[in-house]
Amino acid sequence: MLRDTRLRSVGDMNNYLVEQYLPGVTARQLEEASAQLAAAATELTKDGIEVRYINSTFIPDEESCFCRFESTDAESVRRACEQAGVPYARIVETHTFCPNEEDQ
Repeated sequence: MLRDTRLRSVGDMNNYLVEQYLPGVTARQLEEASAQLAAAATELTKDGIEVRYINSTFIPDEESCFCRFESTDAESVRRACEQAGVPYARIVETHTFCPNEEDQ
């Protein structure tokens, strides 16, 4: 059986996935975007908006990238993306499931 592994790190944080389509993007551009997202999330947090950039996963064959965030709401994630100047197709709340250790 799978168990929901949503961990709340601060307050009532949720997990979000930002979906991007990035045709022709370079590795350097991805690194810059990642740094910009982290900086924007840090600045927003200083302003009292709870949002944390976790990481990004790029899928070269599909020219798409998925960025993971923790936040109290999708609006804060949107603000981080816009402040960083990072385009996105959509932002969705996610839940992570892992095998129950007792079942293994």
